[in-house]
Amino acid sequence: MIQMRRFSLVLIFMLSTLVEGVNAANNLPDFVELVENAQPSVVSISTTIKVSRRNLFPRQPGISRGPSGSGFLISKDGYVLTNNHVIDGVEEVFVRLHNGRDVEAEIVGTDAETDIALLKVKGKQYKPFKIGDIENTKVGSWVLAIGAPFGYDQTVTAGIISAKGRSVGEQYIPYVQTDVAINPGNSGGPLIDMNGKVVGINSKILSTSGGSNGLSFSIPIDLAMDVVQQIRDSGKVIRGYLGVNYQEVDRRMAKWSQLDSTQGALINGVAQDSPAMKAGIQNGDIVLEVDNRRLKNAAELPFIIGRYRPGSKANFTIVREKKRINLEVLIGSRDGGVVASAEQTPSNRDNIDWLGATFKELPEEIANRQNVSHGVMVTDIERGAAFDAGIREGDIIQSIQLTTINSLTEFEKVLQELPEQGSIPILVNRPNAGSQYLILDME
Repeated sequence: MIQMRRFSLVLIFMLSTLVEGVNAANNLPDFVELVENAQPSVVSISTTIKVSRRNLFPRQPGISRGPSGSGFLISKDGYVLTNNHVIDGVEEVFVRLHNGRDVEAEIVGTDAETDIALLKVKGKQYKPFKIGDIENTKVGSWVLAIGAPFGYDQTVTAGIISAKGRSVGEQYIPYVQTDVAINPGNSGGPLIDMNGKVVGINSKILSTSGGSNGLSFSIPIDLAMDVVQQIRDSGKVIRGYLGVNYQEVDRRMAKWSQLDSTQGALINGVAQDSPAMKAGIQNGDIVLEVDNRRLKNAAELPFIIGRYRPGSKANFTIVREKKRINLEVLIGSRDGGVVASAEQTPSNRDNIDWLGATFKELPEEIANRQNVSHGVMVTDIERGAAFDAGIREGDIIQSIQLTTINSLTEFEKVLQELPEQGSIPILVNRPNAGSQYLILDME
């Protein structure tokens, strides 16, 4: 009797699991109608390039096939979005419509820094995509890609949004990461949400083989449409300029600043006469928010500032020496940043030894080569607290505990005022690596 009950319980469990599996399968999205509605708005792109006649056989024309990719319509009168790298440097651009017709396209404008190109084909009866909202599209949402991988037009792949705000090399693009299969030829094609709206432009993959590895990256559609609007209005793209260098806030810096997380951007350089300097931003400040938008990481700072128009104002929430303050910043034009050199105060000493390291005045030729205006140089280092903090021979110490170092004399004075125990931040400039903060444990 007991065995029969156990068998019945096992059978019930198996049946319920099977039913749940069937229900889960039935709840999977049906992409058929979505794809049918989207396909007329997707195009394939082919190009031609000029070829040197020295590399051609006799009688062969000086035009050869160029890069190919994908794109999509954003207006009834024939405006098409694609990637800049699809049409960069080409002679002619052709768009293949959903009905198979090839039409020549005009390049209206491009922006290499966001990898966006705007094309125009003749006609007024096209079916454009509706523009979606990537800000309110959640991670985990289903998305589709339609494009021409390896030249196979109208290829559909599906997946989910894996992450947003990814930095993959470009300064001004907060990429949308997906696991949608993207391959060569998909570049410039649309990333579509389940409402049939485009939320991104498929742009690049990370792969060891050259094919899809489940790491695909798309340009957010709101950024793309902002670039499109500027190209149509003025023929060029203008970005906001702050004039700072920055780095991630690591665990040790967060602890020293009495922060409960490593979010934000740690400022490790402020350009002379820049909007940041005029607003009072200093080395060692940690930017937490811009207009109440919290920075998840340092890479978000240029994403955010680049979207501001020069002349607009932004409210910064920063942490300085463990205190939270607010600053109003007048955003400048990106072309307005100039780094100037400052005179250095001479020292009566040739070098100073501190925590296993030897320091001397910063030679003028090295200052010019590394484009730094102040600091002292590490000439020798042995095992000790300085070495353990990451300081190395050839480094330029620009500030200690947020105090700027202009000379060996100032350096010596700052050392005399340091506590005997605890941790201190040190701003280090290293050849070919730029400036970064290190945390040194005095004990």
